[in-house]
Amino acid sequence: MRTRLLVALAVAGLALGGCVSLKRTPEARFFVLRSVVEPAPPAPRTAALVGVLPVRLPGHLDRPQLVTWKAPNELRIDEFLRWAEPLDVGLLRALTENLDALLPDHRVVRSPWPTGVELRCRVAVGLRLFGLQDNGEVRLEGRWALLPADHEGPLDTGLASLRRGPLATGPAGSDPGAGVEAMSELLGDLGRQIATAIRKLPADEAAKK
Repeated sequence: MRTRLLVALAVAGLALGGCVSLKRTPEARFFVLRSVVEPAPPAPRTAALVGVLPVRLPGHLDRPQLVTWKAPNELRIDEFLRWAEPLDVGLLRALTENLDALLPDHRVVRSPWPTGVELRCRVAVGLRLFGLQDNGEVRLEGRWALLPADHEGPLDTGLASLRRGPLATGPAGSDPGAGVEAMSELLGDLGRQIATAIRKLPADEAAKK
């Protein structure tokens, strides 16, 4: 009887061991983009208002997970490395905050803004590349345009081809946190390009074109 009991316990233990894995599941990490531009000394705010439109993204970037490039035509999508907010929302927020710091004499607002607001210009940005590359660099590539308030004929346009790194690597590869920080820095560089173009707009002509 005792032998049968021991055998039954052993079989039950094996069955339980087969159903329950002791291997620890990786914990998800969540990231946000941040504004990196230090605010300029306070300056009187003029009536000039700059509106920032939603950032356009290709479908392969418009997802909850971080996207990295393993090769020019191959992506790596890690289910455990995620954005804490939709990427287009984070881009719009961080870009607006950067421009607001770079243009202390302007008011910078993000879309949507109240109807009837008089804008000096609208900022439109479209990205085709944003993230960590297979060579360890972090890159941002795309186009931007300054649009008048009432139609789509651009006041100014520009190309962005920005990079940081290559990042330091360890046994597990590049640290995704360092990659996201470099992405925030690139977004600050983009903001500097756009702010320079906004400052060059003729104050009395921007709203007329």
